Amino acid sequence: MKIDEDLAAVAAFTEAEQFADVRRHVDPEWVREALAATGTATVRRRRLPAEQVVWLVIGMAMFRKWPIHDLVGRLNLVLPGHKATVVPSAVAEARERLGADPLERLFEMCAQRWAHA
Repeated sequence: MKIDEDLAAVAAFTEAEQFADVRRHVDPEWVREALAATGTATVRRRRLPAEQVVWLVIGMAMFRKWPIHDLVGRLNLVLPGHKATVVPSAVAEARERLGADPLERLFEMCAQRWAHA
């Protein structure tokens, strides 16, 4: 499959419910392993801990037409007991704190496990 076909397939995702399908194929333990392997951790309790920010970035890739700060509520990424929405600056700060290394590691883990499944 060509890259433009792959991108078109991902762009076809339009409903938050479809995100659950992706979450079924990416083991949450892989996310934790990727964060641990790159030394990325949430030290204090935040609305958007590092693990949730990884899922947010995956959601951002899937649902590119939605405003980023709306994704947090639509994908139910905020910890229980917090408001379902966050201000845009909080999302940007969370993404910056996370960095690219955990996502790169998660990509490698997924590719390795799916290729050999």
